[in-house]
Amino acid sequence: MSELQKRLLPEADDEEQEFYYDSQRQPRHSCWSLSIWQAAGILLSLLLTNLITASFFVVKFDRQSVESDAAAPAGYGKLDPFVKLDTQYRPIHWNTEYSRNNRSESDPLWDAILPSHGFVAMDRTAIKAQGWPESMYLPSDEGKGVYLLEAYHHIHCLRILRKTFWEAVDGKPFTFHPNAHIDHCFDTLRQSVMCYADATPLYTFGDFTAGDGQLHKCKNWDQLHDFATKNTACYVDGSDDDLLKDHFGVCDDGNDYLKIGTGLSRD
Repeated sequence: MSELQKRLLPEADDEEQEFYYDSQRQPRHSCWSLSIWQAAGILLSLLLTNLITASFFVVKFDRQSVESDAAAPAGYGKLDPFVKLDTQYRPIHWNTEYSRNNRSESDPLWDAILPSHGFVAMDRTAIKAQGWPESMYLPSDEGKGVYLLEAYHHIHCLRILRKTFWEAVDGKPFTFHPNAHIDHCFDTLRQSVMCYADATPLYTFGDFTAGDGQLHKCKNWDQLHDFATKNTACYVDGSDDDLLKDHFGVCDDGNDYLKIGTGLSRD
């Protein structure tokens, strides 16, 4: 018994160790003592077993793939047929340009964001085949349905909550008066956090910078942006007093003015 084997084996009495090493020794008789037909039978049995096992796993894998696609319930809008968002591993920072202490620098970044870029107009026949739910017609084209991509909806809510918070801190009149819309934004973000359930294990040293710069599994935002640009509903935000049809017909310049952001030290 080698020194390495002694270290890897759990402690046992001499009889148990002897049994283990006896079981590892090669049999004393030669394999050549088998007849040719016996050897051929064993090889054939092994070959058939491997083939059957491989076929089982291939069929099982294919069946699981089909069942996974078929499992999406009615009303779940599949985006894959129109655009595939690549997975990216990207750091998420404790502070970026969007969270500077100097709000004269961060406020313009938030104010420039266009959540309305996320309104898309899609061919009604094509999206129906992919399980998209019914939605309003595009005023200029009843063959297209209007949808707001969820990520842009979240950005819309974040802008409202941030602006309302700082207006309250600064004692300024509210741009968005606290009401059911504000409550909705808090709740939809809560539900979405629980829905996506990001389980990235954040490192922490108790200094209020848990997970700073740590990699997360993300979707490619640029691909989502480009999809929205290509299928724009030409929707623009405006006053709540505006008629719904007046929000349409004005296309942005193809930019949502969102940046991923660069990690910064807190200034």
